[in-house]
This record gives sequence, C-alpha cells and structure tokens, in this order.
Amino acid sequence: MVSEGTNVIEWALRVCQSIAFSIHGLLGVTEPFTGCVQGAFNDTHGAMPKWFWPVAGLLLWTVAYLNFSPNDAVVLGVQAYIAAFHMGGFFYHQRLRHHPVSGFAPAVFAVLAFFVVGIRTGSYLVALLGLGACTAVAYGLTLLLVTPPASQTQQADALLEGEGTRRVD
Repeated sequence: MVSEGTNVIEWALRVCQSIAFSIHGLLGVTEPFTGCVQGAFNDTHGAMPKWFWPVAGLLLWTVAYLNFSPNDAVVLGVQAYIAAFHMGGFFYHQRLRHHPVSGFAPAVFAVLAFFVVGIRTGSYLVALLGLGACTAVAYGLTLLLVTPPASQTQQADALLEGEGTRRVD
C-alpha cells in the first residue's frame, strides 16, 4: 500500500511499470520455448544473443518487485535500470530497421522512469541527467548486443558466393 508521505502519482507510475514488467518478464522467460518475442519483432535472424530474453525476463520480474522497496536508493536504482533497458529497446528497434516510431513504445517506460525520479528526488534536472546517462549506456550496449540484419546487397553477395560466383558492381 501507499505509505504516508508517498506521492500518489509517483506510486501509480511505479504500479503501472511493475504490472507491465510482470507480463513482459513472463514473455522473456518463456521466449526460448515460444519464440513469441522474436516473432512479434520480426527478428528472423536472431538479433539478440539466445540468453538475452530469459535473463531480461528474470530481471524485469526482479525490477517489478524491487520497485516497491522502502529504500529510496533501491527505487532510484530500479528506475535507472528501467530507463536504460527501455532506451535499449528503442535502439533495438532502430538497429533492426523497424519503423522509426516503433521504438517509442519501450521509450514510454523511460519517460515514466524520468517522472518517478523527478518526483522522488524533487529535481527534474537530476532526472534528465540520469535519463541521459542511461540512454548513453543503452546505446553502447545495443551496439554490443544487437546484430542488425544484413543489407540486401550483403545478402545477395552471400548467396552468390555460395554459388562460387561474385557479383560485380
């Protein structure tokens, strides 16, 4: 329940986050068996390492639980994870060359984290700086973890090389 002195808007934002992460955690943990996440994202070439989705699911469940910690530092750490993870989702969609707007769905959770941090700390400047740092971390991790699909030219070259010939540009 909401404890005395807790901002009810901030509490409601964390409830929304945790409900979504409980559901998304289930999708991540079961991904090796269902393939539903990769199917939904049209990820036919395995852009993410096989271990990523189940680990992400377990971490989302952990975040959903820790989001209600009585310790302010834990909640702020959870919000940093939420911002980094979901900005990573934004960059994931960009690297997979999905429609430019598709990355805004996960970015909504980073915006929620921004408001939770701003309300909790009383400083939207701190929240903005934190979101910027988390976005930078997310971008770097996306470059390391997400394998973009091969371009059509690279795919054609690979097919031709498999036949023992090479395309001449």
